[in-house]
Amino acid sequence: MVHIDNESPPGSWVREWDARPHSVPEYQREIHELRDRIRAYLERIGQLEAELNEERAKTEAWVREP
Repeated sequence: MVHIDNESPPGSWVREWDARPHSVPEYQREIHELRDRIRAYLERIGQLEAELNEERAKTEAWVREP
């Protein structure tokens, strides 16, 4: 079960993680997770750009018709 912290100030867990020393495997895991998130963000950006291009094409076609 995942515990959701609704009481700590925003970003406090990041500051806490950054403030303590970590092992090489912990840093590797963090880097891997961040790279996965970046890949997911880039994929979503690509999807949104494709949707935007489709909508622009529809609008351009509609505007060109008499």
